[in-house]
Amino acid sequence: MNPQSAIADSIALQRLHDIVEPGAVNWMPQTTGWYVLLFLMVVAGVLIALKIYRRRRANFYRREALRELAAIEEMAGDPVQRAKAVSMIPVLLKRTALAFAPRGQVASISGQEWLFLLDNSYNGQGFTEGPGKILPELSYQETDLSQEELSGLVELARAWIKRHQSVLEN
Repeated sequence: MNPQSAIADSIALQRLHDIVEPGAVNWMPQTTGWYVLLFLMVVAGVLIALKIYRRRRANFYRREALRELAAIEEMAGDPVQRAKAVSMIPVLLKRTALAFAPRGQVASISGQEWLFLLDNSYNGQGFTEGPGKILPELSYQETDLSQEELSGLVELARAWIKRHQSVLEN
């Protein structure tokens, strides 16, 4: 072995160091981004839940009206109570309209004007030209309708309750 190479090897061995591992990775910038994303997701979730809650609360009167209409329909199945049940339909429709429209504009409306309001509020013709045109008569006297007339009126009332929108100026 050459003495110079032995010296060079000795010097090289003295300069050898252990492998230096890098320091821990700083996760702070990435964690901040995830916190911001989590915050935005929570805010979005709260806003969506609030919107759903408000919509359900705003449509509570519709669900109640549909339940009452189902009870009227069941009551109309009894021939003895049919005329009374039929006379309850105009009252239900008027109360439903009062739930979403100003009292002063709806409470005093009757006859053809009432039928036009009902048709305009759900974009149909069922009240002025269909089974609903009998509503003004039902409002003032108990009338016994055939099963076909009653079914048509109940279906029209159900459709109106589900789809109506306010056409009145507040």
